[in-house]
Amino acid sequence: MPGLPVRPLVLLAALAACAERDPLDSDSVTDATSMSEGTGASTDHGTTPPSTTDEPPTGSIPGPNPPELGYAAHIQPIWDAHCVVGCHTPGGTSAAWVVLSDNAFASLVERPALELPQMMRVAPGDLDGSYLWHKVNGTHIEAGGSGVSMPPAFADALSTDDLDTISQWIAQGCSP
Repeated sequence: MPGLPVRPLVLLAALAACAERDPLDSDSVTDATSMSEGTGASTDHGTTPPSTTDEPPTGSIPGPNPPELGYAAHIQPIWDAHCVVGCHTPGGTSAAWVVLSDNAFASLVERPALELPQMMRVAPGDLDGSYLWHKVNGTHIEAGGSGVSMPPAFADALSTDDLDTISQWIAQGCSP
């Protein structure tokens, strides 16, 4: 192709070829060996295949339990960053549903959800029974609720880390 540099095309082709193989997959190792046959290149770098036993690797230490999360330190900052400004604050557009400014712990935990009164806003230890979780996770309609997911489409979405923090806090029992 006239005018296109060759080096970027070669790099793209190499990246595409690498992305299609799992280095731990025995078929990929076989493919890599057969591709290099006759080139004088050696694909054996002294590595051993992964163990197929159910035993943990020697020297491995099980990971610690996740730290206990507290509402004031871990959850309120998420609301402050994503939910309070202009919406879930006194006088805000969504203040009628729930006010999340200051420390909203008491207005959330073990309180009925307005859109689904038979479900708690937050039920300690019960993600499926926590309407707030369904609202931020986008599963509120399936749970029997109504309205839109939170935060709404025009606002900054919660990150995966934020969602993980919220779910872990609820699962751990909603420490203040």
